[in-house]
Amino acid sequence: MFTSTSLTAGIALLSSIAGASPIEERQANKFTYFPLKTALASPCDLTTGLDGKIYADTFTSNKIVQIDRDTGELNEYDIPYKLQPLNSSVLPSDVLGRVALSCVVQPGKNGKIYAAAGQRNEFVIFDPSTKEMTVLETGNPLGNLQPFNDAWPGETGMYFTQTTGNVINLIDYATNEITTYNVPTPLAGPLGLIVASDGGVWFTEMLANKIGRLNPSDGTFKEYPLPPSLFTPSVMRAETEGRYLWFTAIATNSIGRIDILTGSTKTYTDSRLLATPIENTVDAQGNIWYSTLTRNTLNYITPSTGEFTTIQQPATDLTGGIGGGILPSLPPAADIAIHYEGRDNSIWFTELANNRVGRYRI
Repeated sequence: MFTSTSLTAGIALLSSIAGASPIEERQANKFTYFPLKTALASPCDLTTGLDGKIYADTFTSNKIVQIDRDTGELNEYDIPYKLQPLNSSVLPSDVLGRVALSCVVQPGKNGKIYAAAGQRNEFVIFDPSTKEMTVLETGNPLGNLQPFNDAWPGETGMYFTQTTGNVINLIDYATNEITTYNVPTPLAGPLGLIVASDGGVWFTEMLANKIGRLNPSDGTFKEYPLPPSLFTPSVMRAETEGRYLWFTAIATNSIGRIDILTGSTKTYTDSRLLATPIENTVDAQGNIWYSTLTRNTLNYITPSTGEFTTIQQPATDLTGGIGGGILPSLPPAADIAIHYEGRDNSIWFTELANNRVGRYRI
C-alpha cells in the first residue's frame, strides 16, 4: 500500500538513480584499460620511464610491460632470470624459471628501468633504447624470503630494500656495484622508501613499526617510532610541501604522514572495512592518492581538509553497493600500483586480478 510519504520517497529514490547515471557515465569515460597479452600475468607495480612510457612488472609471469601513453601500444619483454625452471608448473612463466612474484619497478636517472625480482633476490635492469636486460645477483639469498620490497631512484644509483635481509641497498648506475646499509633495529622489515627533499633516504620499518632515515653521506640512521594507529607502515611514495612524507599502513587501514622536520605523525583512517591501502602517489594539486586491495576504487585524501574521496572503477563491483559500501568489492580487482603521471594529468594503476593496467584522466 502506497502512502504519500512512501510515494515521495519513491520519487526521490528514482530521481537520485536517474541523476546518478550520467555522473557514473562521465566518470567511466575517464577510464582506459590496457589488457596484458600474457594470460594470468598479474601486473603489480607501475611507473613512468624517462622516455615518457609506462612500465609495469608482473607478479606471476616474469616480464616487463611497456605502454606507449600516446598510442596505447603495449609490449612485453621476457626477463632472463638465472634460476632453473620448476619441473611442474601451470603458470605462464614455465620456460623462464621460477615465478619471481615481482612487484617493484622504478626509473633510474640514467634512463634505464629497474625492477626487483621478488623472491629471487635478483635485480633487473632494462634498457629501453636497446631492449637489453641485465640481471644482478644481490649477494644476499635471504634478502627477500617474501616477495615485497621497494625501490627509489637516487642521484648516483637505485636504492632498494630487502625486507627479510633487513637492509637498504644502493645499485651504482655506472658500475652496477651494490652498497649495503644494515638497518639498526633487528628484524625491522624495511619495505617502502623514498629519497626526500632533504636528501635523506626515508623508509618504512613494517615489522618494527617505525619510520627510518638513512643519511647517504655517512651511512648513519635515525628512527622514529609510530603510534599503534599506523601499525605495519608499508609503501611510502609521496611528499608534499617539502616536509611531509605519506605512507600506507596496511593492518590499520590507514594512510600515515610524518613531518621530516619534527618527526611528528598524523593518521588518516579509511573507514571502509578491510579496504587495505597498498601504494600511494601525489598529484599536481597535492592530493594523496592510494590504491586498495579489496575495493575497486581509486581513492585520494585532500590534505588541507582531511577529506576522503573515492572514485568507483566502472563495471567492477557485483555487490551493487549493497550495505552502503561497507562490504568489500566482489570480485576484487586487487588494485596494487597507483601512480600519477603529470604529462597527461592521469592516475595509472594496476588490477592484478583482472590482468590489466588502467588509466584515469583527472
